[in-house]
Amino acid sequence: MQREQLIARHEPEIIKQAVQIYQLDPGNLDQFIAYEGCENLVYACARQAQPVILRVSYRPDRNGDQILAELDFIRFLGSNGVRAAQPILSEDGNLVETLSLGDLVLYLVCFQRGPGMRVPDNGYRYRQDAPIEEYFQNWGGILGQMHALSQRYRATAPRFSRPDWFQLHANKLDLDSIVPDDLPRVRGRIEQLLQEIRTLPKENSCYGLIHGDFNDGNFTVDYANGDITVFDFDDSCYFWFSYELAAAWEGGIGRVMYADLAERKTFMEHYMKLVISGYSDHNRLPEEWIERIPLFIKLIQIEELLHYLQYYEASDREIQSHLRYLIVCIEEDLPFMGFFDPIFSPESPFAL
Repeated sequence: MQREQLIARHEPEIIKQAVQIYQLDPGNLDQFIAYEGCENLVYACARQAQPVILRVSYRPDRNGDQILAELDFIRFLGSNGVRAAQPILSEDGNLVETLSLGDLVLYLVCFQRGPGMRVPDNGYRYRQDAPIEEYFQNWGGILGQMHALSQRYRATAPRFSRPDWFQLHANKLDLDSIVPDDLPRVRGRIEQLLQEIRTLPKENSCYGLIHGDFNDGNFTVDYANGDITVFDFDDSCYFWFSYELAAAWEGGIGRVMYADLAERKTFMEHYMKLVISGYSDHNRLPEEWIERIPLFIKLIQIEELLHYLQYYEASDREIQSHLRYLIVCIEEDLPFMGFFDPIFSPESPFAL
């Protein structure tokens, strides 16, 4: 069932049941605006006058055991000092509650809400009287904490097993159905990169259970002290730690995308030095895996292209411009998403 259909047909009943199951405070449950492709319903609400988050999962590739596996990892991180938004037990003492609406099965989880706010919700302004460098270093720091703990994480039950990245994203990697026939070079580049990544070694020091979608939309910052609280582990999976440092690199480009090339390079070098410094305070990733970050930056750009290819024949000029940019970057094997290449224009980013 599509998200819009679910909301139109069942939202009142979902909210009614959730309020009873978790004894939520009376009042409105405010649904978060969904990013494109979002496959959960997420609500801001309160329980015993404390802010909490209700997540309703309806996606067919998430069963109860997978969600319990996600929560098992979150609780492990929390019990070992990581500020990760913790799940709250239902009135019946369950971490996950199942709600059946005819043939439709939904999974409900309630989480604590981290203090502060997401930096994007504050216009990307950091806390007053604190240098932005603190934010960059803290971003790397909490990643380092999670990756260090991942190396010693063991699920509390055999059935609590998360998939690896390739399993989790199998549908999104179906190149036969996604990549148009008139893009053979794109397909070849994607196949080549995926094969290279598949053959990388999986030592404990470089590979483990990761958040899977770690970006500034999935953590809050306490503006009193800079502490970061992570949430939304719905895409947690087994993969290489370098991937999340590549995602951190991508998270910095918006702050300097309208600058000239020299300034872009200077900023990104400074930014990543701080991220990796914070990371290294908690986890020592072998140098060869720091050097592989550009490889995973290419993978992140490929993920973006595979998402946008659903609009390959759409008439929207902005989307078409962005698609052409992604296609050229991948066909020409441009490093760093073309961000340091003449193809990138600060006046008209992603336009060709």
